[in-house]
Amino acid sequence: MPQKDKQPEELTFTPLAPEHIPALAVLDKTAPDPWSEAEITAELQKPQTRCTVAIQNGVPVAFACFWREEEVADLATVTVDAAVRGQGIGKALLQHCIAALAAEGTERVLLEVRCSNTPALALYERLGFCTLATRKNLYTDPREDGLLMQLTLNSAQKIN
Repeated sequence: MPQKDKQPEELTFTPLAPEHIPALAVLDKTAPDPWSEAEITAELQKPQTRCTVAIQNGVPVAFACFWREEEVADLATVTVDAAVRGQGIGKALLQHCIAALAAEGTERVLLEVRCSNTPALALYERLGFCTLATRKNLYTDPREDGLLMQLTLNSAQKIN
């Protein structure tokens, strides 16, 4: 059984590039709210988007996209390949992204998550996110509430 929160060997992070998109679209099909190739491609054109891909042994295994406006960033999506979940890849990817956002001057990171997504909720809480509000019927297929969560970046996070 994989050890939780252990960063795997040979994990690197790189900005989203066109050559990553086909693999990420396939990987994202297992997500509750998947993005298509066209949706991922569109993110490359948006100046406010910050997308990072986690590569393990030369293969994209996860990605996260944030929309950054001034001092606030919103997590638009994060997906980890089902075959490597529970190995700390999502945590390592988000830590990398949050550090990069802090270096750009981001002060707050916001996200929305399904109330039933207990693994994601546990991860976000370990990263320091707190719940701001419940958004009724935010998600469809299936319909359920979502939680709005926030991470306030402090000066120590901006230095690291």
